Amino acid sequence: MHNPVSRFTRWAVAALVLAAVSVQPAHAQPSVEQLHAGITHAASTPDKPLVKQYDPFYDDPVPAEQLDRPGKILRTQPAPHLLNILGPNFPGYAQRILYTSTTVDGRIVPVSGYVIEPANPWRGAGPTPTVVFGPGTRGAGDACAPSRGPWMMGQIDPAQPAVGSNYENVHHQAAALMGMRVVVSDLIGLGTPGAHTYVLHTEEGHALIDAARATTQPHHPVGFWGYSQGGGASAAAAELAPTYAPELNVKGAFAGAPPANLVETMRGVDQSSILAVVGFALNGWTERYPQFQAALDANLNARGREFLDTTRDACMADSAFRWGFQDSRTFTVSGEPMVDVLTRDPEIRRKLDEQKLGNRAPQAPVMVSTMGGDQVVPTPQVVQLARDYCAAGANVTLLNDALPPLTPPHKIGANHAIGVIAHTGPSLMWLVDRFNGVPNASNCGSF
Repeated sequence: MHNPVSRFTRWAVAALVLAAVSVQPAHAQPSVEQLHAGITHAASTPDKPLVKQYDPFYDDPVPAEQLDRPGKILRTQPAPHLLNILGPNFPGYAQRILYTSTTVDGRIVPVSGYVIEPANPWRGAGPTPTVVFGPGTRGAGDACAPSRGPWMMGQIDPAQPAVGSNYENVHHQAAALMGMRVVVSDLIGLGTPGAHTYVLHTEEGHALIDAARATTQPHHPVGFWGYSQGGGASAAAAELAPTYAPELNVKGAFAGAPPANLVETMRGVDQSSILAVVGFALNGWTERYPQFQAALDANLNARGREFLDTTRDACMADSAFRWGFQDSRTFTVSGEPMVDVLTRDPEIRRKLDEQKLGNRAPQAPVMVSTMGGDQVVPTPQVVQLARDYCAAGANVTLLNDALPPLTPPHKIGANHAIGVIAHTGPSLMWLVDRFNGVPNASNCGSF
């Protein structure tokens, strides 16, 4: 009796072979030997398990002597995925990477991610450009990291339990199909040992910049792309690159719905579907700033401590199910919102203000976007970021669809979620124009 799964696998491999051949120009068609090698590669290359377990690629310690500079590749590993399971002789070949970056306190640490080679030739001007993607919110646990799991699609950690999902994978594939090299950073502590420093913009900017350093040839064009948490990371990378990595040839950065003002964003997410992101942030920031712990100990009640404990290694889906639409006033001893209690501490307020985006002017053009009516990453603070950049002399395009809130008064996050889909095409085409040397049409002064 035939095994239908085996039959489907053979059909899938055959279809992917045909797809891999079809995207190559005639002069680059693979030979019979290459096809055979590709099929052998697909059959013999194991991928990551769906259920999280100890993984030497991520979890084995890195010798201290290798952590000598940021932007250095430490490990690579083949990463089969939907558009290439046939290996390096075919378009769209991907590798997981472990590279070095710098924490806010100056330590050099390993960071994971992946690289997807172009699935089609670059038809634009100059050498093949690289787009470095900062991920939108995945969570705080290692299972949430975009690079983990089979085909880099997601992983489950039953110990929490936590469910990771690489929901932006389609964006990465789209950029590769447009002829761009794609680099995706998991960001510091997401996928690798240590706490993930969620929305700590300095570290997120470093992680994107160092991903570019580690994977891009000198002087080749680079762009940054991110939405939501990733939008903050992309904006931070654009701000920090001129001083942190002046050698990079940064052509532009897309910052979609960035949490530029963390205090206003904390107010936005309270009583929303994604309240858990406050837990992600506080758990990570406490690892860098121990003084946060005293303020949390003094002001959180038992329910507040439970909130922090259960979000420490959670992913977005499971934590939204558990904590969505909760009121943070139920977490504090005084019955005040967490943002009011915590920002009353001058040291915490100072650290949050230090991470406010817009205090530095990016040298490369920046596209900032919001769907409008975004209640969880509030539209006004996104628009203010664009205004701050304009006032500092940056070359800025603001895309604001001015959509009214779709679910008032409930903060479901519909406006925010729509943007990650609606702004993908315009933002990638905007980056293509920057790579082709088209001057950016700044709309400063019109918003």
